[in-house]
Amino acid sequence: MKNGNTFHTYIEDTLTLLNQIEVVAYYGKPLPYEVDQQINMIITRFTAVTPAEREQIQGALAPEHRSLFGIYGHRAATLAAREASADWLRSGLIGFAMANYIIPEKRKVEVGMAVYVHVARKLGLDPAKVFADAAVYAAPAIAAEMRAFSQRHDVTLSKYGWQELKTPDGVKYKFTYG
Repeated sequence: MKNGNTFHTYIEDTLTLLNQIEVVAYYGKPLPYEVDQQINMIITRFTAVTPAEREQIQGALAPEHRSLFGIYGHRAATLAAREASADWLRSGLIGFAMANYIIPEKRKVEVGMAVYVHVARKLGLDPAKVFADAAVYAAPAIAAEMRAFSQRHDVTLSKYGWQELKTPDGVKYKFTYG
């Protein structure tokens, strides 16, 4: 961003919005929900700043904010499948990368990535390309995980504990074991 004040306002506005969203409440909201679009806009702006500015943004996010980006990621992947939208998939995968900027010990990030691979294939997209494009905005550790996982040919929903359910509103992805 050209203006430092504009950038700092973006960070403040982002944190203000994220602080107003309860993780559990957001998780249970129907798709689509207004917060999905708000987080999508945060991610759109996130992709427009420099790598150094992205580091600043990531440094300002609290763990509960990261949880919101993780939830958003899977909601966006679901919207991508329902709407046949590569844009929702890309945004969701960048949200996933933001959620996993710092990969917590014992987190198996490949479990979460399986849905994105599935949806990319469902949309006729090359998962490796989709993931590589999103990995540009990720921290080095998660970017490496994303690139490696997306090139695997053995990824299925069921192998990673997911089910695709048909609902009156469209597909839904449910984690069935853990």
